[in-house]
Amino acid sequence: MEKKELFIRLGNLKNEISELKNKLNQANKNKESWFNKKESLKNEIKELIKNFKSVKQEKDNLNVEIKKFRDERDNYNKNVKELIEKIKVLNLKKQEFLSKSKININLDALKERIDELEYKIETEALKLNQENKLMKQIKGLKKIYNENAELKKILDEINKIDKEIKDNRKKADEAHNKVREFVKGRDYSYLREYSSKISELKKNQQEAFDNFIKFKNEFLKINNELKNKLNESTLSKKQLDEMNEKTKAEKKIKKEKDLEEKEKMIEEKLKTSKKLTKDDLLLLQHESDNK
Repeated sequence: MEKKELFIRLGNLKNEISELKNKLNQANKNKESWFNKKESLKNEIKELIKNFKSVKQEKDNLNVEIKKFRDERDNYNKNVKELIEKIKVLNLKKQEFLSKSKININLDALKERIDELEYKIETEALKLNQENKLMKQIKGLKKIYNENAELKKILDEINKIDKEIKDNRKKADEAHNKVREFVKGRDYSYLREYSSKISELKKNQQEAFDNFIKFKNEFLKINNELKNKLNESTLSKKQLDEMNEKTKAEKKIKKEKDLEEKEKMIEEKLKTSKKLTKDDLLLLQHESDNK
């Protein structure tokens, strides 16, 4: 390649390198911008997930408590239903017993009357005929009471079950009220908003990451191209320097050769007694100074 061509090539390379450096800087800015955006979104997502998990844990803990009281309520209501079925059976037995009985009596009142009469006999000074009369009355009342003892047993069981029903209903209501207290004023519907926001940010983060990779690859491509151009420029400069050194050496040789020829001409003039020119005298002076 000729020297002129090398100068032109170096000029073109200088422009190409300058343009590549500008492109490299822009690609690097784009790459860093998308990387920073990706990291910013990553931190935002991390914080949202942290908050989401915290609220979700609170909701899960609340649900555990709610389920506990709901289960209690449901168990008490289940007991009430079972007890109602039992009392229905007992009421049928009571009605069956009463339908067979010839008299309608209050066994509790009858028992109280028996106890009163027995107490009277034990505590009061009665005449024999009065005591015998009371004893006969007590005997008759006890006969009636014993004949209706099965009914008494049924009625006692009905009363007992009725009390259990009321107690279970009360406890079911208490458990239900606790459930209402737990859910009152609590709304976790915004968890869906959290989830939606996280999904949206993850989508944006992926987009930022894709752009980061895109500009990173572009940066590497331009950087490799720039390295090649710089290497090519260095090689061309080296070639130009070698050409300059060669030209310089050739000029030096030519100058020395010309000088030798002039010296020979001066010597010839001196031998033939020819007049020396001003240049001849300057050359002789220069040679004398260099010795």
